[in-house]
Amino acid sequence: MTERNRKTNFHLLSAVLDEEAKVVSVIKALAYAASFMSFAIGVKSWLWSHTAHASALFLFCALMLMNVISYNRTLNQQLFKTLFLWLVGLLFLYLIAGGGESNTGILWFYVFPPFVFYVAGLRTGSWMLIIMVALIAIIFRFPELPWVRTVYNLDFQLRFAATVSFVSVFAFVMDHSRRKARQELINMARLYEKAARTDELTQLPNRRDMQQQLEKEYFRYKRHGSHFSVILLDIDHFKMINDTYGHDAGDFVLMKISELLVNACRKMDMAARWGGEEFLIQLPDTSLVQALTLAERLRKSIEASPLQYKNQDISYTISCGVCSISQAKDLASLLKQADVNLYQAKIKGRNMVIPLVVQKASEDEPV
Repeated sequence: MTERNRKTNFHLLSAVLDEEAKVVSVIKALAYAASFMSFAIGVKSWLWSHTAHASALFLFCALMLMNVISYNRTLNQQLFKTLFLWLVGLLFLYLIAGGGESNTGILWFYVFPPFVFYVAGLRTGSWMLIIMVALIAIIFRFPELPWVRTVYNLDFQLRFAATVSFVSVFAFVMDHSRRKARQELINMARLYEKAARTDELTQLPNRRDMQQQLEKEYFRYKRHGSHFSVILLDIDHFKMINDTYGHDAGDFVLMKISELLVNACRKMDMAARWGGEEFLIQLPDTSLVQALTLAERLRKSIEASPLQYKNQDISYTISCGVCSISQAKDLASLLKQADVNLYQAKIKGRNMVIPLVVQKASEDEPV
């Protein structure tokens, strides 16, 4: 995967995951628009001596603006969206119960279904829509209630119910499709991002990912003094394995050694395919002696455990170069010294760990 593709996938993932902020931006824009319209209609109603209706619209305008101001101070997205939906819902109920200007207030309800699904989601939006429809049914059925100031004839009620049902179902289907497509984009972007950081054959982190992890570990070392070490290992005579048993056998060896490295590492450690038949192990909070111990254990385990591939035993060994950050001035010199140590292990006969692991008479610990 090219660097350009990796950057494209990263930006795609960031853009998709940033949708929550976009929803809030849309709500803020709608809040300002609703405040302006309610204020303008309120002024008109006031001039026409509909003071009660004008006062209700002015109150809605004030509460809507207060919600926006509160969000700008607290940045609480969930509270902002919840209060906004409640205010809009109460306004619609007021317009339906009171009739609004020329008994047309009920027509504003058609914007509610698509909007509530977009803001609140399918499940919460459905419940809010059901509650609103139930309250509207009460207004239709009991026009004599003290807070209901208008009457809708049966023909209008039936047409309104039919058209609102159509709009609600259509809005649900459209928002469901939008959210499904969004999730598919997220999954695809995550797969591409994982592919950019993972070696396809061994499924270990690749060199790019390991480099980033090393930089993070080095930053932790500089800030907190947490020492760490690395093991750079190489499969001895790997070309001979390919030439003798075939490239499929070589791939089999790479996969098996990858499994062995993962099983040998702690949860905090990280093993990666560094390139070709080279692997790198990052060991946080690990001294040079501890890293040498692990490297020697790996070397002995691999030497004593030949692999079987298509009824053929494949014996192979590894050479290891070990280095601790305490022996290097920076990350680049750490990796360079590990590479130098690995080279020394190769030219001195392979199947060894450099620095050399010297064993005492009764102990099996490096010194």
